[in-house]
Amino acid sequence: MEPTRTLSTRPVSGTKKSKERITVFLTCNATGEEKFPPLFIHKFENPRPIKNIEKSSLPVWYYWNKKAWMQSSIFNHYLNRVNSLMQRQKRNILLLVDNAACHSLYEDTNLSNITVHYLPLILRLTCNHAMPELFIVLR
Repeated sequence: MEPTRTLSTRPVSGTKKSKERITVFLTCNATGEEKFPPLFIHKFENPRPIKNIEKSSLPVWYYWNKKAWMQSSIFNHYLNRVNSLMQRQKRNILLLVDNAACHSLYEDTNLSNITVHYLPLILRLTCNHAMPELFIVLR
């Protein structure tokens, strides 16, 4: 990681801030005992360090887009994957999310084992931005 400050009082010539970005989406239950594979979003479909590796063999769920941001398509695909895991385990979960545009569900998304609940405004304002999504296992 490059430093964001130097001892110089003027701009340092020849350097720019890196625009390399990734998004990592971590999911676990309320106690932290059960964890899903991390969702990893990169800018490139085949980055050089993993160009000859099959993406399905990685220990993460790998996605890509131009800016490495979460998108509705990725979020919905992720929910369908989690829903299929919950169907196999015959379990139901409640997903608490904020109202970011990327967290919108498609009309044709059928989640039989996941209930999505959007946080009220007062909770969204006080939640830590590093963890806007939480999974709670229903008993």
